[in-house]
Amino acid sequence: MVGLLSPPRVAKEPSPVGEVEKLVEYRTAHCSAHSEAASYHTNHPARVQFRFANPIMCRLTAGHKVMRVGGSEAFGFDVGDTMYVPPGVEIDIDLGAARPDAPIECDCFEIEAGRMGNLIGRLNESLSAKGQDLSVALNWNEFAVYRGEEAESLRLGSLMSMFRGERDLLADARIEARIDETVLALLHLRSSDLLTFEKMTDVDNGVMAAARLIRNNLDRQLSSDELARTACMSISTLHRQFQKHFGTSPRKFANQLRIAEAKRQLRASKGSIEGMAARLAFSDVSHFTRQFRSSVGETPAEYRRRRETGHIMQHWE
Repeated sequence: MVGLLSPPRVAKEPSPVGEVEKLVEYRTAHCSAHSEAASYHTNHPARVQFRFANPIMCRLTAGHKVMRVGGSEAFGFDVGDTMYVPPGVEIDIDLGAARPDAPIECDCFEIEAGRMGNLIGRLNESLSAKGQDLSVALNWNEFAVYRGEEAESLRLGSLMSMFRGERDLLADARIEARIDETVLALLHLRSSDLLTFEKMTDVDNGVMAAARLIRNNLDRQLSSDELARTACMSISTLHRQFQKHFGTSPRKFANQLRIAEAKRQLRASKGSIEGMAARLAFSDVSHFTRQFRSSVGETPAEYRRRRETGHIMQHWE
C-alpha cells in the first residue's frame, strides 16, 4: 500500500488586481496492484467541476456538499452518502461549507471503464451459460445516489480500510474481489436505472466476441474490419453496439484496456516505458505517453515515480 499526499487543488477567483489563487483540497492516493483509491480533504470554500475518464464511486466522510451531476438539479450530499457517476459526465461541486476547522472529506474509487465492460460481459456470459436469453447492458449516461441503508450496504468505508491497511500475500486479490462485489451491488440496487435488459440476440453475442478479441490481443492493433468479421456485423453496426454495451468506440475501448494494463505494469515492475509501449501496441513511446496522460492526468514516468517515492505533484483547477 502507498499513501501519497498531493498538494492542494487550487481555485482561482477574480480580484481587482487579477486572479487570486486559493488552496482548495488535498488528495491522498492509496494504491493496490491493480486499483487506486483517493481521499480528498477540502479546507476552503470553493466551487469546482470534474470529469473523470473512468466511472467513479465516492462516499462523503465529513462535512456537506451541494452537487450537480450532468446538468441535474442541485442536491445535498451528506456524511455516509455514496454516489456512482459514469465516465465523461460533469460533476459540479459546491464546497461552500468547507472551513479549516471543519473540512469536507470524501473517499473516491476510480473504476477502469474496461473493468466495467468486463463485468457486464461476464454477466452476459453467465446468463448464456445458464440458458437465459437475456442480454444486460450498462446505461453509460446515468448516475446514482445511495443513502442510508443502501449506502451502508456498499461498504465503501471497509473498502478504503483495505486500501489503507497492511498488505499480506492475498491483500491485493481481496481488494479486487471486493471492488467487483461492490460494483455488482451498486448496479443491483439501481438496476432499473443503470442497466437495460433485452432479449439476447446474435448481435449481442457478436459484440461480446469482438470485445473478447480486443481483451486477448492488447499486444496488437485490431482493425475495424477484423473486429466486424469476428462480430459478424458491419463496421457501422459494430460501432453502434459498442456504444450501447461499453459506452465508447472499439478503438477507445481498446485504449482503455491498454492504459489499465499499463498502470498495472507501472505499479508492478521497473521495466522500460519504451518496451511497455511496444508490448501494448502503441505506435511509439510518444503516442503512449500522450494517451496515458490524457487518461490518467500524468505521464507514465510521473505515475511510476509518484508511487515509488511519494513524489509530490501539482494539481490545478
